[in-house]
Amino acid sequence: MPLKKKSWVCAGAVAAFSMVNPMVGSAQYYSRVEVQGNQFLRGDDILSVCGITTEQSFTGPTVAAMRDCLMSTGQFKNVAFTPKGDTMHVVVEELNTRPGRVEVGLKYDSEAGPIGTVYFERYNLFPSTFGALELTFSDEHYGMEANLYRKDAFAGGWDAGLDLHVSESNFDDQSFTHRRATIEPFIARQFDDRSRVEIGLGYRSDVIRDVSVLSSPHIIAEAGSRRAAYLRLSYDYDADDWSFAAKQYFFGLGSGDIVSQTLLQAEKTFALVPDDLGLTFSAKGGHAASLKGEAPRITDRFLIGGSEFRGFAPRGVGARSGADNLGGESFVVLSAELKKDIGDLFGTTAQIGGFVDVGSAWGLSNTLGGTIDDSFKWRSAVGLSLTLDIGRVPVSLYIAEPISKEPGDKEQNFGISISTRF
Repeated sequence: MPLKKKSWVCAGAVAAFSMVNPMVGSAQYYSRVEVQGNQFLRGDDILSVCGITTEQSFTGPTVAAMRDCLMSTGQFKNVAFTPKGDTMHVVVEELNTRPGRVEVGLKYDSEAGPIGTVYFERYNLFPSTFGALELTFSDEHYGMEANLYRKDAFAGGWDAGLDLHVSESNFDDQSFTHRRATIEPFIARQFDDRSRVEIGLGYRSDVIRDVSVLSSPHIIAEAGSRRAAYLRLSYDYDADDWSFAAKQYFFGLGSGDIVSQTLLQAEKTFALVPDDLGLTFSAKGGHAASLKGEAPRITDRFLIGGSEFRGFAPRGVGARSGADNLGGESFVVLSAELKKDIGDLFGTTAQIGGFVDVGSAWGLSNTLGGTIDDSFKWRSAVGLSLTLDIGRVPVSLYIAEPISKEPGDKEQNFGISISTRF
């Protein structure tokens, strides 16, 4: 949340008072200045808006001028200066304890076409609880996400949250409608600035319906609903130049059909000489397996393509049965991309890149007596990418050409994503 710009004048007044009145009161300097009590405003922003630094002497009149400056922003109910050792604590009580926003957005994606969004969020929607709601809708998909999150809900630094998800898709390249609804309470802990763990125990309804009579026998056999509890375990590590994420799901707990789904993702960026050149390597992979009962259905298998595997259409890679892509119970996508800042383009900073993507989706528990080829086969593509903002609207596009593919794979040589909110 930004502070009011008129405080720039107050910051100048504070600095001017310190210079014009250097001998007023006893000079007192501190090696550190820290903000306490702030929940929604960044401490650095609070200090900078009034020019509060360790270079200033915290005499009585100067402190009074600093307090007046901060109060004039209209963001605080009270401000106090409390020294402790060699640190000056600026203790604030924020006035707006329930900040939030409502936004209506429009996206265009070459994979999904026009997508409308409505987003709402509010801090302290309930006492000490953040709440958010997002609606998305397009010709082939609609969804709703609702989230509640409370920090330090339990001892030991554990946070608590509740996620609710409802969606329905009817993609024109698939011969069925997929409806999914989940509700998941979870706990989370941030162990440091880089590592985060989440544990969730939820309930999922997963329905395959409106199956075409022309569908593969594989999909016809998988039609119907599965409703049961599930367990989610997640770990994320995010450093300055590399990241790693792992998710483990156990779907169908307490039922006769239990499916394990594992997802892994890693990315590493190397800064090259000159400084505006970077090389990024990324890897994604997953595996789904039956632990009890029936095999993973198409809604738990992996159908890769689109922005995840450039050069191929969404859901364009995987084992096929007739016109249907059945995906695979395992997948991997590896990417290497060299990016360079090219300065201003259309009045904004732009970045161009060249990439190579390779990957595959393979493996089915049921190959209909060996009539479906589910073997591992590498696919690959090369291309160019461009990212920039046009009028504060993020734009990302790429062109790609497959250099190795399999019969039945669907290509997509151009991709674009544009997103804005009002």
